[in-house]
Amino acid sequence: MLNMDKIDNKILVELVKNSRIPYTQLAKRCRVSREVLNYRIKNLKKKEIIHDFFTEIDAVKLGYVSALFFVRIKASREKEFIEYIKKSDFISWAGTHCGLWSLGMAIYGKNNTEIEERFQEIYIKFKEWIVDHRFEFYKTTKFYYEKYFNSTPIKKHEKYKDYKIDPKDKFILKKLSKNSRITSIELSKKINISAPAIIKRIKNLEKSGYILKYSIFVNLSKLNKYQFVFFIQNKNLENRSKLYLYLESHPKVSFLLDYLGDPFIEFGIFVDNPYEVRGIEQEIEETFPENRIIDFFLVQEDFISTGVPPCIFD
Repeated sequence: MLNMDKIDNKILVELVKNSRIPYTQLAKRCRVSREVLNYRIKNLKKKEIIHDFFTEIDAVKLGYVSALFFVRIKASREKEFIEYIKKSDFISWAGTHCGLWSLGMAIYGKNNTEIEERFQEIYIKFKEWIVDHRFEFYKTTKFYYEKYFNSTPIKKHEKYKDYKIDPKDKFILKKLSKNSRITSIELSKKINISAPAIIKRIKNLEKSGYILKYSIFVNLSKLNKYQFVFFIQNKNLENRSKLYLYLESHPKVSFLLDYLGDPFIEFGIFVDNPYEVRGIEQEIEETFPENRIIDFFLVQEDFISTGVPPCIFD
């Protein structure tokens, strides 16, 4: 059992909401000294509770789309498959599962054709060991990591301004995507722009919706929590929006994924005890009797964090 207290929890809540927050400000909110804050964050990283500091970037605005790829692969080739996925520059989020699927990941491309080509690249290489797979194109993706710490996600209803990005903006986005805490001074050393000019560019990228959020990718297993993934099929498409809003507001739903041309919704449920899942599942089915849960599995470990892959900045 990991030894975490209210201060650790507060640090994680604030970093999930904004991982770019100045540590001086974060220390004040947590009512600790800067030294204590630094020690605790280093400890949370050492314990692998904090997996990554990342920037959520709108890939669609950069001209990219994405698709889900779930696969069941023979155990003898799973390690080789994982190493191949880790080296792929078009993969975002990937993890191992317990259930029908061995692994899951998101594939990015400039269009559906490019995604299909990248899927085929993986499939052809490992087709002898792939037992089954599921491949679907994403419509929307929403994550609510604040709920892990009993905090309410902030809803944004912002009208973004028009802004045309240039190669320097893309460079800034690329660096922020890998490390949301990189400073404007550090960025200015990597590109021939002053720190104040970089700050202005980042503000423009935020106001225009290229940058959606600064957050952390949390290793849920290190928090002694379990995450299950469910697919629910809509028999009555008129109730789809009601179901979506219900799941979005549910305190145990950590993410919602919607797909093109398909009547099902994918969502995550996190619990302290696996036996809690049955009650939540029944609650959802009783509230929406015309919908049916068609599949679910347990997430074991995420080995590539949420965030856009390197190919986005090509």
